[in-house]
Amino acid sequence: MKIAIIGKGRVATHLTQALASAGHDIVMCGGRKRIQAVPADTEVVILSIKDDAIAKVASEFASSNALILHTSGSVSIDAIPSVHRGVMYPMQTFSMERAVDFRHIPLFLETALDEDMAILSSLAASISDTQMPMSSEQRKALHLAAVLCCNFVNHLFELSYDVMAEQGIPFRTLFPLIEETFAKIHTLTPHEAQTGPALRWDENVMQWHMAMLHDSRHREIYRLLSESIRVSHTRKLKKK
Repeated sequence: MKIAIIGKGRVATHLTQALASAGHDIVMCGGRKRIQAVPADTEVVILSIKDDAIAKVASEFASSNALILHTSGSVSIDAIPSVHRGVMYPMQTFSMERAVDFRHIPLFLETALDEDMAILSSLAASISDTQMPMSSEQRKALHLAAVLCCNFVNHLFELSYDVMAEQGIPFRTLFPLIEETFAKIHTLTPHEAQTGPALRWDENVMQWHMAMLHDSRHREIYRLLSESIRVSHTRKLKKK
């Protein structure tokens, strides 16, 4: 397919590489602040830009006959005014410094018209082994869950890194623990896999931990997460 991509960020960069490797004819049309002319014979226009810019940029293609897509997990399909509109959300964390294999990235698809879903499904299948239709409301919930389990967890990795660095301990010392934490949830629910002082409500240990955190915001994160663990497990025990 002849595809125009608007965007210069992490998702746009990796998506462009995947589409080009799959043999598509890719035309780069700049970013959201400076959009270049999209060729008249373009079949698909992909808006891989910041969420709050999608509606404005999409309005410039309202009369286009091309299939207009965005790649956001949290923005409704209705942000695009075109008749031929859709979403192709790649659920993955992207960094410029690290290559990813798009074949292993699930793509969540939505179109306004059934005829466009056939086009989008074909496009998605050319770069990924997993494609799934999903409504805007479902996709918003998926995106929230992805932020909780990826972005927030990675920030906790950063806090852990800082604690380790302060004592001169290599961060990789935690890798076996991190790997087992993720391995467990392949066979246990996250609730069943929970361990630690908050589960036992070991207040002495929790107070020592919070005293070691120099930033009051980090102490509050520790306190809130500990309380959330306690409430979650207390509530579920009462239900049994």
